[in-house]
Amino acid sequence: MLYAVVVVTALFSPLILNDVVILILTPVVIGYAKQFRIDVAPLLVAEITFTNIASSLTPLGNPQNILLWSASRATFLQFVEGTSIPVLISGIIAVVVLLPLRTRVGGGKELPSTPRSITPGIYLALVIAVIIVSDASGLAAYIALGVSFALGLLFTSHSLRRVIQDFDFRSLLILYVLVGSITVVSLYIGPALANYATPVAEGVQPYSALFVGGVSNLISNVPATQLVLSVTSVSPHIASKIAVEAGLAGNIDPIASFANILALLMARRAGLPLRRTILLQFLVGVAAFIPALL
Repeated sequence: MLYAVVVVTALFSPLILNDVVILILTPVVIGYAKQFRIDVAPLLVAEITFTNIASSLTPLGNPQNILLWSASRATFLQFVEGTSIPVLISGIIAVVVLLPLRTRVGGGKELPSTPRSITPGIYLALVIAVIIVSDASGLAAYIALGVSFALGLLFTSHSLRRVIQDFDFRSLLILYVLVGSITVVSLYIGPALANYATPVAEGVQPYSALFVGGVSNLISNVPATQLVLSVTSVSPHIASKIAVEAGLAGNIDPIASFANILALLMARRAGLPLRRTILLQFLVGVAAFIPALL
């Protein structure tokens, strides 16, 4: 199951918003852990980690990448060329840290057999086709994004019904409170950090990674990215660097990425303990953040 979580998140997160992947996959992970009475922490950490890592690869993977893609006017290929190597290294580090935990997951039991479906393959093929066509024809980035979102909604409509059942209104309220609090904090902190954000556009390391990583873990990676873009412009090359820094920073603490908050709230609603998950996530996140410093 640990292998399956890593593969699924690594394949889908670059082409679907990481929040959507979390919403669809987390109920499956929780259900498996409860059915076989195994430690859910390694599975949740694998899901969160590789969703954040893989989503850093492309402009469509997460909200901060969309902002950077639009602001820098980079092509899809330019963006991926800048993110691919550090994302690959980060993924390898995360695998090395997580795989020793696989003996604690599943206990030799197998997942119930399910009928195979070609729907995910069709969806990925269509999204890739949209990206290639829009990039080659010079269409605006938001067109590819809008079409990809529409395809995602079409292909996940049945799964989204399950999300409504597994994600109650109380959890949604908590999420809104957290998001609102982060937004308020970012409004107060932003002006104080503006002068320090300007050098990030120059891509000087390790300053850029440490600044983006630190601010992301204070106010979340999307507001941190907005802070940088509000005070300076970024080139396509630097946009890719910031995307990696903000994406990998999302693995360190629960508020660094909204995807983390979603997964943890769903686990909390299911009555699962979170302390071990948060601690393990911090350890894996710090290790996987190292390539952002390069």
